[in-house]
Amino acid sequence: MKRRTVLGMTMATAAGSVLAGASSSSAAPPPSGASITTDHWTHARHFAKGKRTGLRPGTGEQLVLHSNRVTAGEYTDPFNEVTRSYETGTWTSQVVELDFPGDEAIVSWNATTPTGSFIEVNFRGRKADGTWTKWYVMARWASGTDFDGGDIHRTSLDGQNDDDAAIWTDTFSVRTGKEINAYQVRAVLHALPGWSQSPSLDAVSVMVSEYQADQDAPVISPRYLDRELELPVPPYAQHLHEGEYPEFGGGGQVWCSPTSSSMVIYHWGREVPASELADIVAPNGDPQVDYAAIHCWDYTYEGAGNWPFNAAYAHRFELDTFITRLRNLNECERFIAAGIPLIMSLSWKKEEMPEAGYGTNGHLMVLIGFTADGDPIFNDPAAHSNADVRSIYTRKNFERVWQNATHGVVYVYHPRDHALPDHIPGLTRNW
Repeated sequence: MKRRTVLGMTMATAAGSVLAGASSSSAAPPPSGASITTDHWTHARHFAKGKRTGLRPGTGEQLVLHSNRVTAGEYTDPFNEVTRSYETGTWTSQVVELDFPGDEAIVSWNATTPTGSFIEVNFRGRKADGTWTKWYVMARWASGTDFDGGDIHRTSLDGQNDDDAAIWTDTFSVRTGKEINAYQVRAVLHALPGWSQSPSLDAVSVMVSEYQADQDAPVISPRYLDRELELPVPPYAQHLHEGEYPEFGGGGQVWCSPTSSSMVIYHWGREVPASELADIVAPNGDPQVDYAAIHCWDYTYEGAGNWPFNAAYAHRFELDTFITRLRNLNECERFIAAGIPLIMSLSWKKEEMPEAGYGTNGHLMVLIGFTADGDPIFNDPAAHSNADVRSIYTRKNFERVWQNATHGVVYVYHPRDHALPDHIPGLTRNW
């Protein structure tokens, strides 16, 4: 399960035409709704719009440390109390203007962090009076777990809340009356002195959204697809892992997010190397789920449900990944038509979605398609066997609880050469 119910998400580049199977009105934009902007820096030319210190373009489109221009810094890992010196380089975005009052933001990133390196991600907003909030730490993240070799314990950061905003694990949320009209995002790469392989910043995405009131009555979005369509996503059950790795939540109820991430990663034909799974103890099978939970674990939150941490983990399998918010199931159908499954975050009471047979205060599941009647088809990991994962929920019930719970949060994972759907206004701005 995912922790508290909060808002927020992000969306990535691209265009591409709508695929066959869409309705005759497929070129039309989806119904308008909440104000959402998602910005992406995914290539060297995008990063060039910001300012960098101690970084340079790498051999690809990413940023890496500039060996002659790095600065010095220290970091004490609070989970083992080890203090190490680092060489650092910083990228800061240009000021990004908003055309609505922003209430929430979520930053996601794609980065590569060899052993002995990590990335810190920061965010700040400009208020209506022209003053800026402080820089908030959104994450300190490393992909590895070799703590003796110099990896840090990946973590969100508590204790940052002030009169301007609060940080709820992975979400920046303004105080009432402190809405923002612009923002900046910053990434700081760290590596131990003498590094031979630099960490890299491959992409940054920022979702900002305006406050949305809950829906008192079901609002059913119009159909986009005109037929049944289901993607062949492998089913994995989170409860298959109950009791495994108690230091990482013990499987079962708390592993919905890494289980969902594993389903989508494997859907794209990407697998955890066998050598990496050799020491994983998973007596009931699917050791890749245990591996994902370990590598998505947020040591402050004490869970594997940090949204951007899951996206950052999936990027290691050569996928472009980000968190975003969608307004309705019509927009989700456009992703399914484009061949892209979505991981969706929500919560509900049992009576709000009785077809599920349970209620939850936070959950992730994979949208894999739609029935001919327009009801969403899921690989819902809240099952005890892989054979029981596939589920169908009613459109009107699901759309309402999803929007009310997280206001439309989804994870999007796709290969870079697999285009995202177009015709979703306001969700894709590339710099």
